[in-house]
Amino acid sequence: EFNASLSSAFAVPSELFLGLELLLALLLSYGAVNVLVNAFLLMRSEERRNKLEEVLADFLTLVASNMKAGMTLDQAMWYSAKPEFGILSKEIKFVLKQSFSGVTLEETLDRLANRFDSRIFKRTMLLLKEAASSGGELTKVLETTSEDVRNMKIMQKEISASLTVYKIFVIFAAVVGTPFLFAVASKLIEVFESIAPDQQIALPTAGPFGALSSIALTKPIITSQDFMLFSLPALFITALISSFMVSVISTGTRGQGLKYFPFMLAGSYAVYFIIINIVESFFSWIG
Repeated sequence: EFNASLSSAFAVPSELFLGLELLLALLLSYGAVNVLVNAFLLMRSEERRNKLEEVLADFLTLVASNMKAGMTLDQAMWYSAKPEFGILSKEIKFVLKQSFSGVTLEETLDRLANRFDSRIFKRTMLLLKEAASSGGELTKVLETTSEDVRNMKIMQKEISASLTVYKIFVIFAAVVGTPFLFAVASKLIEVFESIAPDQQIALPTAGPFGALSSIALTKPIITSQDFMLFSLPALFITALISSFMVSVISTGTRGQGLKYFPFMLAGSYAVYFIIINIVESFFSWIG
């Protein structure tokens, strides 16, 4: 009946209107699947990068030790690819197999740098390539780079720890504060709807100098249902932005925010509906 009324209102055949609905549903489904797939790939890329940067300093130190023992750079990297380095060892062995089959060391380092979305790793490979092509002392370059990477990771952890209070504040505001205010405001609007008359009336009140004046009492322009339709998308957007903020504070990137978003959204909606039920129970008890 709803589709028939819309098609008659816009003078569109019902079959065409149904086809447009199906097309819109397909487009929305495609967009939702595309967003979910991209979010998953982004989180996987962020996870790979974090695992790489955690072990990169130790790997470079081991490479420098192997080069001091008389190995070339590619041999030192091959024998340094221990299982404890995880994904880094797998990628290094995969790429270095190509260098053993005739690919130059510079091309190998470029391919290895492109395997990870990490600026630290890309700069490290570029530094090694330039040092190898210019005849620089690779062992010293590796040791210095390893120390710099280690200091950078320590600094990132210290910054993240110092910003813990801000992270807690953002989570509290998104999961507790905002839903609480929206729930209370929704109930207040519902109370005003129930006590306000259908017609605008003037109530006598005492003015600032004791003179009688009047105020107009009407029903709220925004109904409680309208406010709920506003609150639910607002909570969704607030949880999404807050999850990105928490991710930036914790890891320095926005990608990991998608990992926090479902939990923050579920907590926000849970607090919202719990507070609404509590307030309704309170008003029904005093009523």
